[in-house]
Amino acid sequence: MMLGPVRHLLRPATQPAFKPGAQHGVPSARAAAPELAGIPRGWLPPGKKAAVVFTIDDVHPGTSRDSYEAGGDLGHGQLRFLLRLLATHSRLRATLFVTADWRAKLPSVSRPRIMNVPGLRRLWCEWNTLPAGTMRIDRFPRFVEFLKGLSGVEIGLHGLTDNRRRHPTHLEYLDASEADCRRSLAQIFEIFHGAGLPFVPGMSPPGWHVGPELATAMREAGLTFVGSSRDLVSPVHRGAISNMSGLTGTSLIEPQWVYGGLLNFTTNYQATSTIDRAKAIVDNGGLLAIKAHVIKKAGSHVALDGLDEEYCDHLHVLFDYLETVGADLWWTSMGEIAARCVAAQEAEVPAREANDP
Repeated sequence: MMLGPVRHLLRPATQPAFKPGAQHGVPSARAAAPELAGIPRGWLPPGKKAAVVFTIDDVHPGTSRDSYEAGGDLGHGQLRFLLRLLATHSRLRATLFVTADWRAKLPSVSRPRIMNVPGLRRLWCEWNTLPAGTMRIDRFPRFVEFLKGLSGVEIGLHGLTDNRRRHPTHLEYLDASEADCRRSLAQIFEIFHGAGLPFVPGMSPPGWHVGPELATAMREAGLTFVGSSRDLVSPVHRGAISNMSGLTGTSLIEPQWVYGGLLNFTTNYQATSTIDRAKAIVDNGGLLAIKAHVIKKAGSHVALDGLDEEYCDHLHVLFDYLETVGADLWWTSMGEIAARCVAAQEAEVPAREANDP
């Protein structure tokens, strides 16, 4: 059954969180949305010339007693860097993309030589998979309560397991059918509902990958946005397009409708970027979309954008600069931008119908 959009809004500010309906873990049906494309008109509020969002991927209950810490040590682990940033920069908002039942012991990129040997690769991928339920967030109430207590933070989705049990393991939805994606989303909703963890209606898909199958399932389930593009190198200018990771050919510095009704965001800044790049995005009236991964080191893999002291210091310097831009810079979140664009689109429908002869 095709499911239309619902009014998903932001937590924990003035708007209620997205809540899937009881039937099959998805929202109740509404009229199908029109096909949407291009840059949403008026995505910036009046009086704002540019915007900034900050997102962190791979958050799950893994602790320092596991293969790596990814949020499970709460304020004493990797998320301590987020707490420092929030305490120092009062206007900062953050989106934590949380995996419902993380099942990867290590990222496949941490064993590049093994990945080149088919037999060993298959055995390693099987060994590398945690038993189902090991990291289900509904089994970690202290972790969930900690996330719920973070002021200025919203929760988004980051897949069911972040592990497809074959190489490349982190591309969870690569080659997945629509039915696979529907089942995955239903399980995600069930786990988040069981955990009592509110979330905004969007996903940062593992490995940046969203194909038409996942996009269709997301729209049917009522999700409204996706963060599936990354480009840290293309020159910044009005009309610039992304050409690096995930979806390419999308706007580098503005949100854009893709797949007929998902609002896509392009990550255009990380730890390896320069303040000059941030300044160029703001000066061109764009969205500065800053990405971090909660895991810095896993096995032999070291994430360039993983949270650590150096990246935290870099972000302090960046946010200090952004605070000098003034009141016309919108400190916001992906969930809030998507809510604004969806509300504007929904308001246009009756207006168009009223003007039809």
